[in-house]
Amino acid sequence: MARRDIKEARKDNIIDAALQVFTEKGYANATMTDIAKKAGVSTPVLYGYFKTKEDLLFTIPEKLSEEPVRTLDVALPYFRGPEAKIRFIVQGYITLYENNPLYASLVMLELKTNRKFLKTKAYVTIQKVARTLLESIREGINDGTFKDQTDAFLVRSMILGTIEHLCINKILLGEPKDLQVYVDPLVDTILEGIKKPSKHFSINLSINNLEIADIPAGDNREDKQDKEEPA
Repeated sequence: MARRDIKEARKDNIIDAALQVFTEKGYANATMTDIAKKAGVSTPVLYGYFKTKEDLLFTIPEKLSEEPVRTLDVALPYFRGPEAKIRFIVQGYITLYENNPLYASLVMLELKTNRKFLKTKAYVTIQKVARTLLESIREGINDGTFKDQTDAFLVRSMILGTIEHLCINKILLGEPKDLQVYVDPLVDTILEGIKKPSKHFSINLSINNLEIADIPAGDNREDKQDKEEPA
């Protein structure tokens, strides 16, 4: 293995160890010595990779969000329509948290309340996904899929807030056990509230006090009769 590969492997091992320690002890109580022991390296070696505990904390989301964001960039253009795009993005969020429970715990319980995190490279990467979600909602407003008065920022907050609520419940209470089952109900519930109603309408006729109700507009009964009569 090349020297560079060895260094990258050791760095990844340190990041994985830090994630475990931060989750088990909490960021405030964790020490660089704890992380070094978990990673199986000396403390001086650890400091050779990360100057501070905070640097190490902010590196974790940068590493774990890199692949999902790359997948989003590659796959999203193949989804047609705002509804499909929104569902795909929600699926991505929930899959990431479902498959990485320690990361979900770190994000929800530590990073969400850290103001310095907002100035990091990792936050810019994460915000890219949230911005794509916002753009997909706006696309639906502009193309007439969603109601004109829809507040895109509010809808995005509803989606992300629900995901965070489900994740925090799972972290603290162990429920729901399977986050994936909530993808479609979450998207369907929110989008049904903002979608424009379909343009179906009906005609009610009254002939000699005999009512013929709910004949769909454009339904030509004579044409149908002609088609049904034998040649």
